[in-house]
Amino acid sequence: MTDQPRRLASKTSFAAVLTALTAMGWGGTAAAQSDVTVFAGGKLDVADSAYAGASVGLPGSVDGKGWAVRGSVYTGGYDYQSGPTTIDADFTGAQAELIYRFGSGPTWGSVGVGYRYVDTDLSPGDPGNRREGGQGEMIVSLDGGHVAGPWRVDWYGSYGFQLDDYDALASLTHTVGSSGRVRAGLEIAADGDSNYSAYHIGPVLGVKVGDQAEFQISAGLSDGDDRGSDGYVRVGFYRSF
Repeated sequence: MTDQPRRLASKTSFAAVLTALTAMGWGGTAAAQSDVTVFAGGKLDVADSAYAGASVGLPGSVDGKGWAVRGSVYTGGYDYQSGPTTIDADFTGAQAELIYRFGSGPTWGSVGVGYRYVDTDLSPGDPGNRREGGQGEMIVSLDGGHVAGPWRVDWYGSYGFQLDDYDALASLTHTVGSSGRVRAGLEIAADGDSNYSAYHIGPVLGVKVGDQAEFQISAGLSDGDDRGSDGYVRVGFYRSF
């Protein structure tokens, strides 16, 4: 692989953790009738990343509708080639949102506004990587879902104003078996900013492990600007109270 594609791949890998965070939209929407949901997960792609967080309904919210706060922390790492030098990158960040939850019955969703901060440490330093150091930005988000018989569709999207970065994920699943505890289908996700774009697509499986908990796993194809195709694995878990 040439130096330039590997550089662009490094930007994609930085954003991969934000795409992994969309699992909270998939898990959180599943718990539309809960006032507290905790979630965690991770992704192996061109970067290794992990996240954890929670959403909590504010006073006055009823049956999972109304105002809530949602927060998460994440960390990960990747490496890339800049000329003859291999650069190791480690990042840690957090984001917090005020969200408004709406809908009931077969359709639900939320809109949110918040702040995201991430610190990226490059060793050795690379002045050509605009994500080096600590950076914060305002973000907006939208997530939701709809159930029609055995079918279910979920969506999540967010946009950051400072870095002009976006993340989006959608999935379509169908109930498997008579228990109603397993659903399987397809997910597709995209992320990028003004300098790159990337996506992944693959089968996804959700397994309820309690009345208010679900484990999710997806694996498939990952691709992006000026880099070769690769595989990815994403896992997620949520529990509502």
